[in-house]
Amino acid sequence: MKLFLDTNLFLEFIDERAEKENVQTIFQQILFTKRHKAVISPGCLYTMAYLVEKSLKRNGIHRPQLTENVRGILMSILQIATVKNLSHAQYAVAIADERFGDIEDAFQYHCALHNKCDVLITINKRDYAQANSDGMPVMTPREFAKTYK
Repeated sequence: MKLFLDTNLFLEFIDERAEKENVQTIFQQILFTKRHKAVISPGCLYTMAYLVEKSLKRNGIHRPQLTENVRGILMSILQIATVKNLSHAQYAVAIADERFGDIEDAFQYHCALHNKCDVLITINKRDYAQANSDGMPVMTPREFAKTYK
């Protein structure tokens, strides 16, 4: 099964939030059992680089250690998922998709659709509530982990 992983899954895992265990289960299924393949958008890497660097700076970590830590986290993400993009025209379609109030969510969703993902996994399922008409399920990590044990 091909999974699209929303950026917030990585934040959930790194920040050890409520869904961490379910996200970890999904990552293990991808990495160790090879039951699933994962896709992310380029925006996921950009966002993660920015947020991880910001968090590390708040915790008193600075260059060169800062850069090495960010690189390590981004390389870990690349071990979990393959980065897939959209064409210029596909970005235009996503921008114009009025089902989304948050255009970043539209980019994520259209990236998942274009790359023929079987399911989009996100912490904020309600962000994709209007998009279910395309036939691609949107699930939380808990729902996915429970359904695909």
